[in-house]
Amino acid sequence: MQNIFIGRQAIFDREMATYAYELLYRESSSGGVIVTDGDMATSSVMLNAFVEIGLENVVGSHLAFINLTRNFFKDEPYIPFEKDQVVLEILEDIKVDQQLVETVAKLSADGYCIALDDYAFESHWDPLLLHVNIIKVEVPAVDRQSIESQVKQLRQYDVKLLAEKIETEEEHQFYLDLGFDLFQGYYFSRPQIIQGKRLAENQLVILQLLACLNDPKITVADLERIIAQDAALSYKILRHINSAAVALPRKLDRIGEAVVYLGLQQIRTWANLIVLSRTGDKPQELLYSALVRACMCGQLIERGGCGDPLMAYTAGLLSALDLLLGSPLETIMQELPVSDEIKCAIMQHEGIIGGAISCALAYEQQQWEGAAFAGLDSATISEIFVNSSHQAFSLTTLMVE
Repeated sequence: MQNIFIGRQAIFDREMATYAYELLYRESSSGGVIVTDGDMATSSVMLNAFVEIGLENVVGSHLAFINLTRNFFKDEPYIPFEKDQVVLEILEDIKVDQQLVETVAKLSADGYCIALDDYAFESHWDPLLLHVNIIKVEVPAVDRQSIESQVKQLRQYDVKLLAEKIETEEEHQFYLDLGFDLFQGYYFSRPQIIQGKRLAENQLVILQLLACLNDPKITVADLERIIAQDAALSYKILRHINSAAVALPRKLDRIGEAVVYLGLQQIRTWANLIVLSRTGDKPQELLYSALVRACMCGQLIERGGCGDPLMAYTAGLLSALDLLLGSPLETIMQELPVSDEIKCAIMQHEGIIGGAISCALAYEQQQWEGAAFAGLDSATISEIFVNSSHQAFSLTTLMVE
């Protein structure tokens, strides 16, 4: 059992009733935190709140504000929790472009509550104002001489205004008089640390699960068999699906029932979150390199029109397990439930998929003379590598599409 921590800071309404809690990444009971990887921090907060500790034990019946990095907003992400449980916060350092605007608009249309974090009235946020529900105004960054007119401009949008980082009674009263709806800051409460225990999953089982989720022929029975190998993973899935947050009419006690109810997409999302959140002791660059390799293998097969891109993607991802697990690839392959074709492609670079892995490795190692594949010209392969690099950056949380 391992101690886990999550920060929780209350958000109040105009009557000083608790409206919600913002959930924060924390590494210890002292509240210390050094975030070098935003994706890992976001994944850890999600898992700790929703699976490890249980959202009902963290926020009760209140909303949970969760900070999301750009990667969580890319490629129309699958959000693995109920719409009425959370507020999705767009962090202030996220670049606003057309892709982000379209994704936020879709999430909003689907019924998710969206908040802009640390808003300081910069014009680059304007394209998002029609699609968000809450604007968190950063009090220390505000010019009080212009705030009244700026707030009037925001009133044309159907949004709640939240004054954050309030530290004095005078600040609270000022924003209360301006008509702000919600309030947050050290003046009201400092973040509390919620502590729980984590059951450690078998990392190999998690990676076996990811491999099977990439298989278009996967069955519920296959998933149930793999998940059942790991008591911790089984417990977490059953705990989540039987929680008050999901609110099923009856309790489920079989993994197979849980898989059917949650669906492959949600099981895949949770497995990806677990893998990402558990790579904290490995350089994030290793996970990125593994994903570039996987994406490139899939795209080479697709552009070459010579096989199954999903199978090639899986082989590329599995070929990097020695990097992610720190174990010899030969040992890992003996334990993974994959076909002999995949194993030969990974270990001996045999067949068309083995050729894709060989080409991806050549690019990875900058050995350009070996970067050839199935009649594709060098310009096409270079384009595939660039596309794979971009795709890998956005797939640190959603590895398969």
